[in-house]
Amino acid sequence: MTKLASSILEMIRMMIMMMIAAAILGSIEQSILTSWIPWKESYFLFLFSGNILWFLVLYRNRLQFSGWYRSSETQRKLSRNTTRIVMTLGSLLILTPVLITWLSA
Repeated sequence: MTKLASSILEMIRMMIMMMIAAAILGSIEQSILTSWIPWKESYFLFLFSGNILWFLVLYRNRLQFSGWYRSSETQRKLSRNTTRIVMTLGSLLILTPVLITWLSA
């Protein structure tokens, strides 16, 4: 029962941190991007997706080791190659509104 409780607490912790990180990063990125391009509401999806990918890397490489749930068999960092790929995809998703605007002009 304690393993179930700790895994539920870890999921709640992860979701709260993810919502806070996505909200803060999204608002910062939106304020920067609105000074460069005309803003459309659909661009939030790109920012949110990119921020979730960045959070995935942060969580899997750092934050999972400081939580309530302990499982040495399943807690591993992402490989260096996977980290690079996911971070690049996240960055591309965040830059997609700029690319769409510049390529359509």
